[in-house]
Amino acid sequence: MGLSPLRGALALGLAAISVLAASCGEDDERPVPGALDPGHAREVERNPYAITCADLSRQKHSDAARLVIHAEFALARDPVLRKRVAKETLNRTGRSVYYALTEVCKGRDPSFKPARLAVEGVREGRYLAARNRPG
Repeated sequence: MGLSPLRGALALGLAAISVLAASCGEDDERPVPGALDPGHAREVERNPYAITCADLSRQKHSDAARLVIHAEFALARDPVLRKRVAKETLNRTGRSVYYALTEVCKGRDPSFKPARLAVEGVREGRYLAARNRPG
C-alpha cells in the first residue's frame, strides 16, 4: 500500500512528459541544423544541376548526404559523360563527379551551383577519382 502514492506520482510524471513530448516542436518551426529545405531537395531530385555548395557542406546530416549521392550519380548519367562511363564505369564516374563538385565548391559561396563546371571537368578529364592501386 505504501507504493500507491509513488505509483501515482510516477504515472503523473510520465503523463506530463508525454504531453510535453507530444507538443514539442508544434509551435517551433526552426530548421534542424543541417536539415534540407524540402522544396530544394525535390528540385535537386528533379534536376541534379540544382545542387549547391551548401548541400555538399551539409553532408553530416543523413538527408543531405543522400541528396548529394543521388545527385552525383544522376550527373554521372548525363549523356555528355557517356564516354567517361564507358571507359571508367558509372561508379567511378559518379565518384569523379563528387570529387569535382567538392573541388569546384572550394572558396565559393554556399549558394553556388557547381554541377555544370563539375560535369565539364570530369568530361575533360580534369577531375577523376583516384584508382585504388595495389601497393
